[in-house]
Amino acid sequence: MENWASEQAEEAAFRLAAIVDSSEDAIISKTLEGVIVSWNTGAERLFGYKESEALGKNITMLLPGDRLNEEAQILEKLKRGERVEHFETVRQRQDGTLINLSLTISPVKDKTGKVIGASKIARDISTRKQAEDALRESEALLRQKATDLENILLELKRTQIQLIQNEKMSSLGLLVAGVAHEINNPVNFISANIQPANEYIQQLLTLLKLYQKHCPIVLEIQEKTKEIDIDFLVEDLLKLLESMEVGADRIQTIVRSLRNFSRMDEPEMKQVNIHEGIDSTLMLIQYRLKAKNDLKIQVVKNYGNLPLVECNASQLNQVFMNLICNAIDSLEERDQKRTFEEITQQPSQIVICTKMLNSNQVQIQIIDNGEGMPKFVQERLFEPFFTTKPVGKGTGLGLSISYQIVTEKHNGSLQCYSIPGQKTEFVIELPIRQNFPSNAS
Repeated sequence: MENWASEQAEEAAFRLAAIVDSSEDAIISKTLEGVIVSWNTGAERLFGYKESEALGKNITMLLPGDRLNEEAQILEKLKRGERVEHFETVRQRQDGTLINLSLTISPVKDKTGKVIGASKIARDISTRKQAEDALRESEALLRQKATDLENILLELKRTQIQLIQNEKMSSLGLLVAGVAHEINNPVNFISANIQPANEYIQQLLTLLKLYQKHCPIVLEIQEKTKEIDIDFLVEDLLKLLESMEVGADRIQTIVRSLRNFSRMDEPEMKQVNIHEGIDSTLMLIQYRLKAKNDLKIQVVKNYGNLPLVECNASQLNQVFMNLICNAIDSLEERDQKRTFEEITQQPSQIVICTKMLNSNQVQIQIIDNGEGMPKFVQERLFEPFFTTKPVGKGTGLGLSISYQIVTEKHNGSLQCYSIPGQKTEFVIELPIRQNFPSNAS
């Protein structure tokens, strides 16, 4: 019976050794000190060391320099009787190449239950790791392509918007220039004739006084003089001529503003007076400065001493128009909620400041004391089609186009700073001289 049991034990040991030796995985046993005590054929194939070369050596011969601390951490777990499963790491082959492994390490105990060593199963996962790395690279490439495509689509959308807006502004500019030209001719005619007409009437009035002084006045003339109130007529006629002259001057100022705003007859890039552009814009939208209860929105101009700035005046005037109208919209919306007394105590106000920043840069600030805007609105302010205005009042294009004009067409910057409940400030910074061929359109 004892012989049979011994034979069965030997048979089992042989079978176990055959299974271990035939495994594709590396199966290694080691002492707690890390000395290798068993090394199967799978370990030979995986690490390149023959069994005779590995037995008695320390397991640290397989560790790359940056992984030396791993064995100490694993040893602490083994001493506590814990098993390490599917631990993915890197080990070094005999020829110095690195290999990706999945390790399963179990404590080996003696008959008393004391941990005396460890058995380690190492599986080559290099192919899987390569596939994972390739998949990650592919995903990263796809994400980058998706991002690039999104940026291209956004740029196409912006270009389309700009082309449409340019066409609109071109048509509007031609219309404005044409209207200004047509109005200018008759207004010049009227203005040129007011002064001679005034002189002629003065002469006729002088002659009338001489007639009254030296000629006898018959009864019929006396009655007619009283009927038409000749003294009032003479006084009011002079006021009438003065009023006509003021009106003609006003129309000429508006015409100049229209022509200055459109600037259709000028080169795309030229040196211009920034203040003239702002003043022309204010002239054209003056009707919008009348707020609730006929109280006007105050405009304060703090102009610095600016040189002529090289820019596309028509496009820059469009930016001024968009930013000032945006400020007016904000103030109007706020004033709809305020009483007459509140508006009187704290009038709505737009402050426009200009100054030199350095030898080749100017700054224009447009500040309103409206309700301001929250941070999430500020972050999306220059996105195409983003608007907080009700349907029919805003398209979400004005600020987006203004940003493009300033940054892309003029190499400048456009930023917005806002404090909710207090103010909103748009800051434009422009180079005085453009150092690139203009592509403005």
